[in-house]
Amino acid sequence: MLLTLKQQFKNTPVTVSIFVLTVLVFVVEFIIGRGQTDNGSLLVAFGAKWGPYIKMYDQYWRLVMPLFLHAGFMHILTNMLTLWFIGPIAEETFGSRKFLGLYLFGGIVGNIMSYLFAPLTVSVGASSALFGMFGGLILYAVQFKHDPRIRSQGTMMGLFVALNLMSGFFSTGIDMWGHIGGLIGGMMFAVMFGFYGRSGKYPMAWRLTMAAVTVLIIVLTLTATGGVS
Repeated sequence: MLLTLKQQFKNTPVTVSIFVLTVLVFVVEFIIGRGQTDNGSLLVAFGAKWGPYIKMYDQYWRLVMPLFLHAGFMHILTNMLTLWFIGPIAEETFGSRKFLGLYLFGGIVGNIMSYLFAPLTVSVGASSALFGMFGGLILYAVQFKHDPRIRSQGTMMGLFVALNLMSGFFSTGIDMWGHIGGLIGGMMFAVMFGFYGRSGKYPMAWRLTMAAVTVLIIVLTLTATGGVS
């Protein structure tokens, strides 16, 4: 396992770093929570998205910390498997620095959407960041659809996202606003910053529009009630 991690780190350092950090945070959750990692009070104490605290105490870091928190073994297992297998594809597509930006930007936008539309829901998980990753990869496939391999890869990503969104609508305990927001955030990032190097740059008008939307999202976040009446 260590050899695999070392080899993978050489190729995709950001993916492995996020993977290791997230697992370590879960271990701390498990130890402090005595195995009860799905306890709402514990998750809020660790930094879960919880609207009233964000609004009343300006704890905007709660829009970032949930990306590294998980509620239960199945939650972290499914998310980390997705990161382990899809992360390297995204990191190769965007380059390490842009991939880190994509992961964080998509995840934060997802958590902001959750904060705006479901402020009284305790939310944790890397899902919003993973959906941001998928959003960026889907746009990459659209941008380079003339390549059969990339087009096929994009089709698979699109189907995966569609199936996950559909199943989420019929399941309980899933923060759909976080997933949808993450997908949108990933696409916004891809438009603003393009892919690896200077490949796939979008027109300046598109990039400026997404930058303006980002500013609007920030303003909405700062002025939201956070569920506090």
